[in-house]
Amino acid sequence: MQKLITYILLFFLIVILSFSCNKKKYGNVSFWQQTGSGFGIINVTINDKTSSITSEHNSDPGCESLTTAFFSNLEEGVYNYAAFDGTNSWLGTVTVLEGCVSVELN
Repeated sequence: MQKLITYILLFFLIVILSFSCNKKKYGNVSFWQQTGSGFGIINVTINDKTSSITSEHNSDPGCESLTTAFFSNLEEGVYNYAAFDGTNSWLGTVTVLEGCVSVELN
């Protein structure tokens, strides 16, 4: 009887662990520009979605500012981005991790 209980507990442990190992993780990315950078409104594109930086910041605003180009719920991984302000352009990659990544365009 004790062996049966041990096997049942082991089975449930394996089932629980198999579900927790396959969870996808998601993160956010915020693009911003420094005060005095001289750039205008910058449109940033990731995965065919575009968001705009509409204001400059004295320091990294993180993901709490409404004036950054913000992308949410991206699956963890490496993404290409393109940004353009009408005159200047930026191309690069950003690694998305669970939580928030902040990228200064300069």
